[in-house]
Amino acid sequence: MKVHIKYYAKYRDTIGKREEDLEVEEMTVKSLLDLLRGKYPSLGGDKTSLLALNNKFQRDETKLSDGDTVSVFPPVSGG
Repeated sequence: MKVHIKYYAKYRDTIGKREEDLEVEEMTVKSLLDLLRGKYPSLGGDKTSLLALNNKFQRDETKLSDGDTVSVFPPVSGG
């Protein structure tokens, strides 16, 4: 299946692209994040990255479907 990935903030800069399409097997939100951390080691250090599936934050065990859009955000803090 194909999913569309969008990268935001510092991830856009460290990965060097705004978005990409990936062909993946059946997987969950968490397994996709693990795959991306393997593909892009610069994501590996951020253990609290945020993923939105079709513009909504989902649980790690949520399964992806063909045509989904996944947005990847670095951790944020406020003060």
